[in-house]
Amino acid sequence: MEILDKEQQLERLYATTPVYEWELIVNPMHFRTKFACLLSLTFTFIGVGIFILLPSLKGLMIASSPIIVGSLMYPWSRYLLNADKRHYYAINKYGMYSTSEQIISEIAYTIVRRSAWVGCAICVFAAIFIGPMAFVGAGGAALMSFTMTNFRSVPHKSQCLFDGYVNFEYYKSCKSFINTKEKFFACIIPEEKIAAIESILIQLNETFEKEYIDDFEDAPKFQAFPVILEIVR
Repeated sequence: MEILDKEQQLERLYATTPVYEWELIVNPMHFRTKFACLLSLTFTFIGVGIFILLPSLKGLMIASSPIIVGSLMYPWSRYLLNADKRHYYAINKYGMYSTSEQIISEIAYTIVRRSAWVGCAICVFAAIFIGPMAFVGAGGAALMSFTMTNFRSVPHKSQCLFDGYVNFEYYKSCKSFINTKEKFFACIIPEEKIAAIESILIQLNETFEKEYIDDFEDAPKFQAFPVILEIVR
């Protein structure tokens, strides 16, 4: 029997037809709207605070950078950074793999990238014409603008090879960890699919253990829990 190296095993994993698969649309953070508002207000208050300390035209120009960033922070955080995600999971006899990607139209990415370049130009001009004091307000805004100039969708892939042992951790929030001897595989499983997935894992592994955990109990106030919006399949 031919012994495959790790790369060949992964190629075989992805090339093999799944015996079970599921796909979800998920809100990654249940309090994302409140978080976006808080982020936006924080930058706006910083700008207002700068103007209160420097009530002049120069102070207004310095304060304008965080105020502009604050006005853009809500849509950026709510609809881009914490946009809905599409998760796809598949199981076959060799292991499991997944793909996750934010659900954002390409037009939105284009608008953000072009707006970021405009923001960079404004921050640079503020630094040139006002001097070092401009970096009090423009520094953070410039850093964020430069970061967003290459803003695009990047699908995230994950995989886990079976090795005969599986420990299935299922959390009440629908987060799950499927642990093998060498690796863990994080996924989101709707409650109605638990039985089917358990059955598949038992068939494909010599040893199967499971544990159900109530992660809502005693969770920190601002713990971010995912919310399943739609079960595609």
